[in-house]
Amino acid sequence: MRQTNTRPTVEAGIMSAIAVIFALISVYVPVVGAFVTFLWPVPIILLGVRHGFRWSVMATVVAGVLSAILISPFKAVNIVVGFGLVGLVFGHAFRAGFGPFKTILWGSVVCLISNLALMGLTFVVMGINPFNLQIETMEKAMTEAVEFYRGYGMTEAALAQMRQQFKVMMTLFQVLLPALLAMSAVFQTYLNFILARAVLRKLGHQTISFPPFKEWSLPRQMLHFVTLAAATLFIGQYLHHELIGKIGLNLLGVAAILLFGQGLALFYFLADKYNLSRLMRNIILIMILVNSFLQIAAVFAGFFDLAVGYRQQNTPRSS
Repeated sequence: MRQTNTRPTVEAGIMSAIAVIFALISVYVPVVGAFVTFLWPVPIILLGVRHGFRWSVMATVVAGVLSAILISPFKAVNIVVGFGLVGLVFGHAFRAGFGPFKTILWGSVVCLISNLALMGLTFVVMGINPFNLQIETMEKAMTEAVEFYRGYGMTEAALAQMRQQFKVMMTLFQVLLPALLAMSAVFQTYLNFILARAVLRKLGHQTISFPPFKEWSLPRQMLHFVTLAAATLFIGQYLHHELIGKIGLNLLGVAAILLFGQGLALFYFLADKYNLSRLMRNIILIMILVNSFLQIAAVFAGFFDLAVGYRQQNTPRSS
């Protein structure tokens, strides 16, 4: 029994040390540190996969305390809360054999909660509103861009039009901020998932892979979410209620991004079905990504595929 308990204890100490080293690199090494930050949860995940949730929690706490001593309490909290909680979820998910989509779903929820908690902590401790800081940064960048183009002889009328477009973009940014935060959490979680899965495979651990992209599909319940989003936006506009309208717009924004992914999966399915060359696929994909009309078309195509099950109906069933 004593020998059995010694191994997880030793590994927990090693993984905590590795996590502390990653934290030091992320803070003190420029450029590389930003990438290493995404690797921070990997030791926690590996420990959770090998020995269970309890040991990964202990290692996270130890790594957080040591990071606070060696770096600073505030930065340690940022790293542990921002990435450690996702590491705990991933470790449990990989050990329990969750599928990739379920793992990313739960990881995204935890990541979003962590990001919101860090923003609240930043405001309480430092008195800085992260939202206002982001807006001020964008406004400063716009001012510098205007001065740059003025120096190259752009007319005042064109500059005024640029400012107007920027104001519209800023208004939309502020309205859709909740949706953007949610989708950024999904993207951050996806990056953590890819890195963690690659490391686990190198170390000989079996992980469940994503199916081919052409087979990716949202659950049918997504139709209810789309209906709720559209209804909320309509009610908000009908009642002239600003808050309800903003909620509906954010829900619809999230739905549009997800349906856009569904539309791209449908495109890859059709490309395989009709044997499009790689060159032709890439050309069409680039056109979709840069053309707003084609982006909207992809969203509607994704909705169509989800509503009628086009790919399921046109996929040959093996006997």
